[in-house]
Amino acid sequence: MLYFASDWLVTGAKGLARRLGVSPFVIGLTIVAFGSSAPECITSIVSTSDPPLIIGNVVGSNIANIGLAIGLAALAGPMAAKYESMRVEMIAMIASAVGLCAISFIGDIGRIAGIGMIILLFVFLYIVFTRKKTDDAGKEMYESEAVESPNSDRHGVPFLAVMVVVGLVLLYFGARFFIDGAKDLATLMGVSDLVVGLIVVAIGTSLPEICISFMASRRGEADLAVANIVGSNIFNILFVLGIGAVLVDIPISESLLIFHLPVMLLFSVVMFAVVRARGKIERPTGAIFVAMYAAYVGIMAMIPDLMLRSLLPGLRLPYALDGDLHLGDELVVQGVH
Repeated sequence: MLYFASDWLVTGAKGLARRLGVSPFVIGLTIVAFGSSAPECITSIVSTSDPPLIIGNVVGSNIANIGLAIGLAALAGPMAAKYESMRVEMIAMIASAVGLCAISFIGDIGRIAGIGMIILLFVFLYIVFTRKKTDDAGKEMYESEAVESPNSDRHGVPFLAVMVVVGLVLLYFGARFFIDGAKDLATLMGVSDLVVGLIVVAIGTSLPEICISFMASRRGEADLAVANIVGSNIFNILFVLGIGAVLVDIPISESLLIFHLPVMLLFSVVMFAVVRARGKIERPTGAIFVAMYAAYVGIMAMIPDLMLRSLLPGLRLPYALDGDLHLGDELVVQGVH
């Protein structure tokens, strides 16, 4: 439901925008970019009762976007990634990752930080718009994402409007089913909501990006594949996490600070360095990205502290603990040892 709903939402919105006379460049910069992060965004909105899922979804999706989407796309075919044509976007991706790590060390991410992230997103969009509108190569990168297929050109406004509405409805219910299943899975497996968000929810909501990048690489549209992931990672932090933080305070656990956030930053820096130095992502680099993601999941599986839900699955403490629970800790709750 998440995959098809996001596709219908973007297709319908693109068609409506074109019929209203909006330029393909603006469509690619806004509708396509927002649409690719729609599953993550709706998932954040319906996860307000479980804030760890929100941050886990964002961090895990950004890691999966590079490790799986770029990695698999590069394995499907070497990709040219010209640094000069996406310099602003690459710098913004690194800056947003560094910024998230920085504010996470301060404490929980609350409403003020969320509003700040959303404002920064619109600042980013304005900078890209002003720089790219006079740059033919830069405009082409976004316009290529806004071009519709011949089949969708024959659809009228009513049909396109229905596609948008149906896409939004399916996104909401798909996210509800997905989150309910993920929470039950976390309880059954005895792992934290954060870890399920980092792996299961992250990969599920990243399916559009993974599929788009893989198919773009197969068709030889290499710049589109890389640009799609760079833009998605920026939107995940500034938009998806921003919306979530506006709705509910998002807690930052010790495992996020010492492991998951540094891994997300590492993936971003490695991708930036490869594009900056080589101007392309070849099959060996793609294999390295996939291996890095496999190592990331493997480390979580081998270190219980990164996955442990609690010593007693399903236990809900009547008060907050000062620190995390670890295997071997002793705990007394209401007289029960």
